[in-house]
Formats: sequence, C-alpha cells, structure tokens
Amino acid sequence: MDLVVISSARNEINETTEVVKMFESGLENFHIRKPKMSRGLLSDYIKRFPEEYRNRLVLHSYHGLAHQYKLGGIHLSRSHRKRGKMYHFGVWTRKRMNPDLIITRTFHKLTDVTSDKRTYSYAFLSPVFDSISQSSLSAGFSRRALLILTPQANQPIYALGGISIDKLESVAENGFHGAALHGCLWESDEPAHEVYIRARATADRIRDLKT
Repeated sequence: MDLVVISSARNEINETTEVVKMFESGLENFHIRKPKMSRGLLSDYIKRFPEEYRNRLVLHSYHGLAHQYKLGGIHLSRSHRKRGKMYHFGVWTRKRMNPDLIITRTFHKLTDVTSDKRTYSYAFLSPVFDSISQSSLSAGFSRRALLILTPQANQPIYALGGISIDKLESVAENGFHGAALHGCLWESDEPAHEVYIRARATADRIRDLKT
C-alpha cells in the first residue's frame, strides 16, 4: 500500500523539518496544500526544503512555482480544472514532454472516477472516512460501490479523508491502491514523522500479507 502525505493547511513552524524526516523514512510524495499562502510566502516555504527532496513535492497552488523550483508535480484543484483549453493543453503537453511529472486530482463522486477519461499519476477519493481535520466532512461511499468502481479508474486511487493508522486495513480491503495521510499527522500530539513511521510500518505489513 502506498502512502502520500498532505501538508497542514496552516503554516506549521516545524512542518518542513518533520517532512524531511518522513522523506528519510521512505516517503515518496508530499503534497503542499496551503490555500491561504501568498505566492511569496509559498515560495519561501518551498525553499526550506533541501533541493534533493524537491522532486518529491506536489504543489496545489501557484503552479508556476513547480516549474521554477523543479518540483515533482502539480495537483489540479476544481478551479484549475475549470480553466480554459489553452491551460489544459499546456499542462498535458508538459506531461508528454516529461512523463515523470506528477499530475493528480481529487474525486468527490464515485461516478467521476470513471467519467474522467484523463490519466493522472494517481487520484484521491474523498472523504472515505469522517474527516479528522474538518468536522463538516463525513464519509459517503459504500464498500460495494468502491470495489466495483475504483478498479475501473485510469489511475491508482488513494483514499483521502479521516485516514488514521487503524483505518489502513479497511482502506486495503476497500480496493484502494494507497492512502493520503493528513489530519492524523498534523492534529496528533506526537511528532508527525513518528506517526508517519508507524503508518508506514502498518502499510508495509498489510502489503506483505497480500503478496
């Protein structure tokens, strides 16, 4: 089972230090979602990461910074997906020129998983469980529907929303390729990298049991 991490929406003081420790422990991709950060502040935030790890960063806003700092990829939010044909032509042309460029999106309806014909690097489905960080978001998918529709997607589907270590087995049983860790890291009393390491060990155990 693959695990990715999504940043806190807040400007956490030690976040980059914690994420570097996660990279050192095997984390592949870290999604930077800072909706209230200006371009300048987001640029400063990116520069806190050592250059050796920047190709593992996936940016959710101000996509031009991804090119400027040679980041791993971009996430297409709803507002990005509503942009015109020229924007999308540019995005997918860059993907064709650089197949390693990560492009992701989030689905909120199961029907969209099969109706969107583009092929992303991977995509999130949310919310799978009741959200840890946002009390207004609650789970909304049946296991039967998940097992039928997620295998039909053009890309791996990762569970998002309410993911905690004790939910990872259920994530695997519901047919997901992986999971996104968010609230369980940044709302924890423990250092975020320690929670990640325990989650990684659990995901590895689940994978080994299935092989």
